[in-house]
Amino acid sequence: MIFRKVALERLSSPEQLDQLLQVTDPKGWMALGAVGAILLAALGWGVWGSIPSEANGEGILLRRGGVSDLVAPSAGQIEDVQVSIGDVIAKGQPVATLRQDELVRQIADLEGKLADLRGELADRQRYSRQQKTLRSRDLEQQRENLENGIHTLEGEIEILRQRKAVQEELLKDGLATRRDVLMAQQEINAKTDQLQAKRLELNGLESKGLEAVQQLSQELETRERSLKDLESQVRELRAKLAQNEQILSPHAGRVLEVLVDRGAVIAPGSAILSLEETSEDLVAVLFVPASAGKRVRPGMAVQVAPSTVKREEFGAILGEVTAAAAFPATQRGMNRLLGNEALVAKLMEAGPLIQVTVALEKDRSTPTGYRWSSSRGPTQEISSGTLAAGGIIVQEDRPISLVIPTLREKLGI
Repeated sequence: MIFRKVALERLSSPEQLDQLLQVTDPKGWMALGAVGAILLAALGWGVWGSIPSEANGEGILLRRGGVSDLVAPSAGQIEDVQVSIGDVIAKGQPVATLRQDELVRQIADLEGKLADLRGELADRQRYSRQQKTLRSRDLEQQRENLENGIHTLEGEIEILRQRKAVQEELLKDGLATRRDVLMAQQEINAKTDQLQAKRLELNGLESKGLEAVQQLSQELETRERSLKDLESQVRELRAKLAQNEQILSPHAGRVLEVLVDRGAVIAPGSAILSLEETSEDLVAVLFVPASAGKRVRPGMAVQVAPSTVKREEFGAILGEVTAAAAFPATQRGMNRLLGNEALVAKLMEAGPLIQVTVALEKDRSTPTGYRWSSSRGPTQEISSGTLAAGGIIVQEDRPISLVIPTLREKLGI
């Protein structure tokens, strides 16, 4: 190896023995400082930073209130369907007409009985009026006869008393016997008994007449009550017919699916159509595997990624858990909420699921009206019925707490 002569002389010259030997240059110190800063930052992050643990699930975006089936209140035949898929309907709006042949037959039968009962009541009222008139005349005649009989008996008793007085005078003079006096008294007693009987009969004649009138009135009241009961039944059936003939929407919403055809015969509780309640706010309904879903609590932060949006470009919608079911969702309950059996079957492939409802955070400054994790979100509308995936932050751990157990295991501490 050949070195320049001047360089060798400088190295061997005693003139430069007082100069410090340069071990590192400034670039080395800068690199060392950078490494130290990185280590300090890593240490700080390990102590004060956090690593989130997520429970992931899939679901759907729905209007607040969800999807429900509008059901028939009774059995019958669909006569007409008045709405189509996509129609927005108001609360109380008729959506279908249901023929109620059985109810119509019942009303016709009752109206026939009602007509017969009205005729019978009218006849009975005429008979009652006639009977009251006849009985009034009869009672008047009986009263007159009794009063005449009483007057006659009173006269006869007075004559008998006078006759007895004469007999008693004759007895004193010896012209009559005691037997004649006793016979006179017996006649007086007999006539007195007849008089009392007549008076009692006269006093009871008024109550007898009242009883007869009351009996007729009670018969009429019984028939009138029967008539009113039957009229009430007819009114109730007519109201039921009016209610059941027109199937009304219990709330406002948008028709997602019509589930019956004209002419179909249905049972009570049969689904007529699938209706999504209208609301400005969307919610995310996520179904999380039960193993992770049991850790979910209201208030936990969520990131919801609609399937129609590129997450790597726009991020996810921020939200918060508002409700988490205590028990796994059933297929029937999921069908009722989502109104889509194919979607339910797909979701249930993951096993038992916990239903989680997420309120989406609003941001009126973004095109969608919701707050996004890494941008202002897409310009396209986020609509109900969009499939979505969500990550729920169920726990946050310090990185150092995750490293220490591993180090202990490796070092055998």
